[in-house]
Amino acid sequence: MGIRRPNARVDLELANASPLRRDGIALAIFLALTLVMTNPLILRIANAVEDKQDALLNTWIIGWVGHALVTAPLNLFNANIFYPYPNALAFSESLLPQGLFALPFNLAFNNTILGYNLVLLASFFLAAYAMYLFIFDLTRSRGAAVVAGTIFAFNPYNLGNLAQVQLLSLGWLPLALLYLRKLLTDDGGRRSRTNFFSPRTIRNVFLFALFFSLQALSSFYFAFLAGFAVALYVIWWLITKRSEPRSPALIRVLISFVIVAIIVVPFFIPYLQVQRDLGFQRKIEESEPFSAMLKLYTEVSPQNVLYGNLLAPRPPINVGGYPLDNLFPGVVAVVLALVGVAATKNRERWFYFFLLALAFLLSLGPRLFLTPTLGTEITLPYRWLYDAAPLLRAFRAPVRFDALVMFALAALAGLGIHRLPSSLFRLPSSVALVLIALEYLALPAANITSVPTGDAIPPYVRWLAQQPPGTILELPMIASEPGAPLDLTTQYLSTYHWHPTPDGYSGFVPPLRGEIAYEMQSIPSERAISLLQALGVQYLIVHGDQPGAANDLQLAQQFGGDYVYRVAPRAQDASALTVRLYLPQPAAPSQSYFAYVIVQNRDARSFAIKPTDALHVDARWSDGTTQRVEATLPLVTTSVSVVPVRLTAPPRAGTDRLDLRVTGSATGEWNLSGDVAAQEGEPAHQIVLPARVALSAPLKSSYAPGDAVDINLTWQPLNKIDAYYSASVRVVDAQGNKIAQQDREPAGRTFLWTPEVAVPDQFALMLPRDLKPGECSIQVLMYQADQGIAALLLDGQNVPRETITLGTFSVK
Repeated sequence: MGIRRPNARVDLELANASPLRRDGIALAIFLALTLVMTNPLILRIANAVEDKQDALLNTWIIGWVGHALVTAPLNLFNANIFYPYPNALAFSESLLPQGLFALPFNLAFNNTILGYNLVLLASFFLAAYAMYLFIFDLTRSRGAAVVAGTIFAFNPYNLGNLAQVQLLSLGWLPLALLYLRKLLTDDGGRRSRTNFFSPRTIRNVFLFALFFSLQALSSFYFAFLAGFAVALYVIWWLITKRSEPRSPALIRVLISFVIVAIIVVPFFIPYLQVQRDLGFQRKIEESEPFSAMLKLYTEVSPQNVLYGNLLAPRPPINVGGYPLDNLFPGVVAVVLALVGVAATKNRERWFYFFLLALAFLLSLGPRLFLTPTLGTEITLPYRWLYDAAPLLRAFRAPVRFDALVMFALAALAGLGIHRLPSSLFRLPSSVALVLIALEYLALPAANITSVPTGDAIPPYVRWLAQQPPGTILELPMIASEPGAPLDLTTQYLSTYHWHPTPDGYSGFVPPLRGEIAYEMQSIPSERAISLLQALGVQYLIVHGDQPGAANDLQLAQQFGGDYVYRVAPRAQDASALTVRLYLPQPAAPSQSYFAYVIVQNRDARSFAIKPTDALHVDARWSDGTTQRVEATLPLVTTSVSVVPVRLTAPPRAGTDRLDLRVTGSATGEWNLSGDVAAQEGEPAHQIVLPARVALSAPLKSSYAPGDAVDINLTWQPLNKIDAYYSASVRVVDAQGNKIAQQDREPAGRTFLWTPEVAVPDQFALMLPRDLKPGECSIQVLMYQADQGIAALLLDGQNVPRETITLGTFSVK
């Protein structure tokens, strides 16, 4: 197991002290490093964070966890954002241990910023001390343990992620591996039958399960990384202990994981439910920008004192609102790790070496990038792991495997510094500690972004805190200004009143939250107010300009530029809805097929629903095939909405009857039917748009050959159109032959059209000079050329038409 004796001045001081004082010196070192390496955060610990994006998101998460555990623990995951979606906490990390740690401070000081910053500082301290205990158990050298703890806790990767406290939470892993080692090596596996239930064994089983559970609950990412490291350690142990009894040890590990499952699984079920219900997952392509390019391992932040002028990227490259991670591990740490591999006799060094190499490869992502802009076609192991492990499909950032790289590097460095006194290179651990801290030191390390706390909390927030629980919405909504930095101040301020809101920001955003934000841009329109009423919003808070007068909005309070409106409730009337079914022809056997439900609202008021009010569609074909799918009705229907229903066509060619039973909690039940012709070959490529077109000025009754025909028309979008389409306006003779045509995007562009707002447009077509006398008509078609899709408009009776005839004239 290598030499186990103090090796330098720090070791000598610690060796002569009592056990409590020995750890006391290490704890004092880590506390000092925590305060210095995160400078100047300690000076603004109660009213500043790294930024107003992830730092405030994590402040909100930590605050919510404590609030829910005190007030309604069974509703822990039903957080107050993204109302009425359930399990909103599972849209990101749950940070349960961090929330428990911050809870007494939040309760005592009513300052969630203070609680968050204490969690952040404690994360560094915990990581350093946990690694210290782990390496001391491995080497019996406290100097080596202090060095390893410093590398693990204060490396550039950690210091570059001060806004993301979940990435600083790997401190439980060293403790979990410490007691895993004790579990596997207890009594050497030889007398384990007689001591199977000894107090020491029970303690090791419980502590491994506890620390692994704390790690898993601290971060969903790090739960996977911790499980990855533990699994590799068990495999390594099985390979290296082939000559010793292994069954008793494995039984102890199995019992530990049963305890882990009992603790952790209830907190992971909401994540599985969210992934099942909303389909949250990442495509492999999304991970490439968040992978560790090779060059990143040579870079530090511009604020790094020692290397900033040499190794900092210039200019910094931002991805997801943040600079790319700086992964330079430091010269001293690498040299010590090489000594640990080459000079020590401890067999565990090969496990840490293998873990470091594998974690490094996985951090590079699905394919090798030399620099952020210079990629290769070399496929890397992460691509295979992504395909094999479905959990990885919820992850976006392979670079986070660098946390395991630094863990393994710190362990090897601890072995290396422990070995140095008996080698040719004498480097006291105190000197190594100073050099490592200097390599990692940044001035400043933390950004100081002020946020309101205490007496600076806005008056409207304090007023809301005094109101009974009820749904609120603040405008402008989060991320509603394109190009503006993401600001989660309103979400953070909700920690002082905890009213539910349809707004919010998290690691994943539910699919219809954007539609709510889009509709709210038209406040105080009747559509927007109807949606507020459907959402059950009681108070609308408007920051900035006061909106115009509107029915069902009553000013309740004004606090400077913050206006609080009381929203009058109104029940939605589904009986005013009528539906028809449009079935494109033909379908292709066994291929994807879209049916369209056209929903018309006959009421003078818009019909609105909640984003969770899905339509459940039971489809039955005449050949006996049945399908059950879900469809989405737009949140607001003023006059007409179009609902696409994705089905699979029958397996055989021919004409089949399709019966649809459509049910929804807000809409009731609709029964629709029609015939679908299926044939081999290309199916119909059609999409139905919720839009009409009409002439805004009548055509002349007759034109002469060579005349210009000015066509003044009006596009009438009836709901949001989520793509860009082109229009073709044509002059057609009595036999259907095209005489003249003009193709272009309509005025205002379809994706930017506002529902129920008419868009005037003008086309000018020149009649041929040799045109013969006769009757001609004006026709309009829409299409998406790059997709080969015909876009059908609605006629006056809301029937989809591939061609809309606007009028006729004579050629004389």
